[in-house]
Amino acid sequence: MIEEEKYEIVVKTKEPFRVGGTKDPLSGAENPVTVVGGRVVIPGPSLKGALRAEVERYLVEMYYDKANEGWPAEKRPLQPCIPAPSLSPDEKELVKKQRYRGDACHYPCKQKCGNEDHMICPACYLLGAQGLNGFLRVPFLYSEVSAGELYSTRIDRAKGVVAESANRRFQVVPDSSVFKGVLTIVKNDFVRGLEFGKPRVLRERTAGDRWLELGEWNTKQIIDKLVLERLKNIKLLGGFKSKGFGGVEITVTRITVPQG
Repeated sequence: MIEEEKYEIVVKTKEPFRVGGTKDPLSGAENPVTVVGGRVVIPGPSLKGALRAEVERYLVEMYYDKANEGWPAEKRPLQPCIPAPSLSPDEKELVKKQRYRGDACHYPCKQKCGNEDHMICPACYLLGAQGLNGFLRVPFLYSEVSAGELYSTRIDRAKGVVAESANRRFQVVPDSSVFKGVLTIVKNDFVRGLEFGKPRVLRERTAGDRWLELGEWNTKQIIDKLVLERLKNIKLLGGFKSKGFGGVEITVTRITVPQG
């Protein structure tokens, strides 16, 4: 039996909004928004990425030692990784400054890890790492709204008029649109021996969920601080943010199942 806790996520757009989709020859839209089953959506990966970024930022702001420009050794298990196989030069600079770990979380450690066993960071504990599932299932958020269409263009710097062949149509969702979905937290999986908020028993080589052995976090704190508050703290989603798009307000409400 799997024990789960569910939360309704409601995203209300505060500004024009778009998450770009693939071109659909049937609709004729040049730069459409993402649609699934005829409905405009915020894809699960987009929301998951925004949540992960919020968790990472929270951990760095809480535990990074700004005065000494380093991560305190006793808090190292809470240091987030960058979940990518290779890092950009700018990301390598963040690692150099110890804002992030240099190696993406993974399980199990392999020969290439050398003598170092790697830990799983809190963000990967919640959302999954290479070779290891997380405890959260982040949903697609659906809306009944219809997308409108706008033009973007470019001004010829020499002439001061619209450049030739610069008109570009794109779809957009209006402000005050509402998207909804249900987030699932796996609280207990008896068969696999998993309990949310507890370190996992992992038999292959790894340093595992060391951050939960610090004794600083219990189940309620993890849900409140690392999941619910971080979701509500997301204020921008989607593309074109520098053009006035993407402002959102997120509410999260626990879904209670009637007894009997």
